[in-house]
Amino acid sequence: MQNRNVKVSVITPVYNGEKFLEETIRSVLNQTFTDFEYLLVNHASTDASGQILQKFQALDDRITIIELSVNKGGPAYPRNEGIKAARGEYIAFVDADDVWKPHKLQTQLDFLDQHPQTDMVYSSADIMDESGNVFPTRKQRFLSGLSYFLSPKNAIFYGNFVNINTVLIRRSTLDTLFPEEKNLVAVEDWMFHIINFQVGMAAAKISVPLIYYRIHSTAMSNRTSDTSYRKIYYMLALLFLESRIPFIHFFLANILNSVKLLRRKLSIAWSSH
Repeated sequence: MQNRNVKVSVITPVYNGEKFLEETIRSVLNQTFTDFEYLLVNHASTDASGQILQKFQALDDRITIIELSVNKGGPAYPRNEGIKAARGEYIAFVDADDVWKPHKLQTQLDFLDQHPQTDMVYSSADIMDESGNVFPTRKQRFLSGLSYFLSPKNAIFYGNFVNINTVLIRRSTLDTLFPEEKNLVAVEDWMFHIINFQVGMAAAKISVPLIYYRIHSTAMSNRTSDTSYRKIYYMLALLFLESRIPFIHFFLANILNSVKLLRRKLSIAWSSH
């Protein structure tokens, strides 16, 4: 596998992922489309993740393990190292706690073959909890409504409607990496999509859920804490300073973020009574 080109490079950042890692790896290896390399980037794990990676590498020569000696926090750094090492015509990402459906890659490759003007395809996702229970995908009503009035290029400022674990991207159109700044941990994939959309990447959505997106206590705390809202303010400020977001969208997106933060604080206050 190492000496020939492959169609797809799949990248998984791994940090202390022993609980769900095997299920994630099996879901990639069991794809109906098989011409891919699987880059598992070990972000200085301290649990049994390294042993799990070694076990699967011995079983499947499509797997390459990239060992990182330092943990820089968040998945941006390992994802970027995976992109740099990737040899595929297409790039896909999956975190070490999510699960792909068997036809995920084939469905997206067929779509891109039929739509050569599309640079990236993504999909909806079914929700999976820590115990493996599956729930139907949750509709993003606000962002869906916003799409009637704004282009994806502008709608993306108001919420990240592109799940990074569902995407398949033409490597030739990818000219940006994930921002590795610590203040952007948990929103780095959102900023990644914003920048790609701003430079003209054409994206399309497949409405059928192609993955199981796992929701668990650690992930939820990262996404719903006050810190996550502050990171959104910071991200929007960076985009504005870099002239990547028009003032009107900068202003309105900040108002929306403030409303969400206020609603969170009111909810916490009411629940404590």
